[in-house]
Amino acid sequence: MWTQRILIGLAVGVLLTCLAPAASLAVKGGFVYTLSNFTGPIPYNHSRLAADPQHNEVYVLYQNAVRVFNESGMEVYRFGDDLDLGQIVDVAVDQAGDILLLAYKDSRWTIVRCNYRGEPKSGVALKNLPDGFSDFSPNRMAYRNGRFYLVSTSGLKAVIAARDGNVEKGFDLFPLFDLEEKDRGDVELAGFSVDRDGNMLMTVPVQFRAYVLSPEGKIASFGRPGSAPGRFNIAAGIARDSKGNYLVVDKLKSAVIVFDKNFNFLTEFGYRGYKPGNLIYPEEVVVDSGDRLYVTQMAKRGVSVFKLAY
Repeated sequence: MWTQRILIGLAVGVLLTCLAPAASLAVKGGFVYTLSNFTGPIPYNHSRLAADPQHNEVYVLYQNAVRVFNESGMEVYRFGDDLDLGQIVDVAVDQAGDILLLAYKDSRWTIVRCNYRGEPKSGVALKNLPDGFSDFSPNRMAYRNGRFYLVSTSGLKAVIAARDGNVEKGFDLFPLFDLEEKDRGDVELAGFSVDRDGNMLMTVPVQFRAYVLSPEGKIASFGRPGSAPGRFNIAAGIARDSKGNYLVVDKLKSAVIVFDKNFNFLTEFGYRGYKPGNLIYPEEVVVDSGDRLYVTQMAKRGVSVFKLAY
């Protein structure tokens, strides 16, 4: 009798295990180094970041100079600080290794395609902007799968354009975020990136929310205000790792908050402080192909690099 009950219990347990959804992988962020040159860690304040998945290089835009770092976190090249390219506001890289710059010059914005040395090769102008986008003035840019993703963080508009600049889609983010027209100009994006599937990842601090916008226009969101683990104070940069987890930096918490692909809270790490592995008012975050996490911050703390472990 007891043997039968044990066997039945084991069978039920196996069945429930098979039917249960797969558990999320635990994730930890271990500090490894700060981006440096031969004189030591570079004391950046907030900067723009881009990762090259093909060559495992990282590009940092700070004070109009683009610095290139190898996968060991050492600077190998820099360009742009002579202002010949205009005021550079964002940087990306394509699969061929060309460096893409979003810049303002002669009172207009442009996309400049450069070779690996930062020498201009060609310009890219947007064509066929949709109705209502005549005043579109982007200040953030990403490049994924042969397409440009451009966003105006204050105007809350976004476009997806082909490699030649032909606009394929335009999104007014206000109705997607359930905002009213009277709020335009008062609500801004903080974080912006694009994952490998072409989903735009964004945060809106005043809403305490993070958003995922698919190329087809489907919107999903997550986040709640509060100081408890997994809640947002001031949400900023957002990125996605190779496992599909979402990583959001919180300025006030000075922490990286990790959620799984179903928006379930997993963990937090970083926290305010001046020791290695601590953060001070972080803002931007990028994940490279090796699941190294790059975080910008204030107080001349530079760019801290963490290795994600599962």
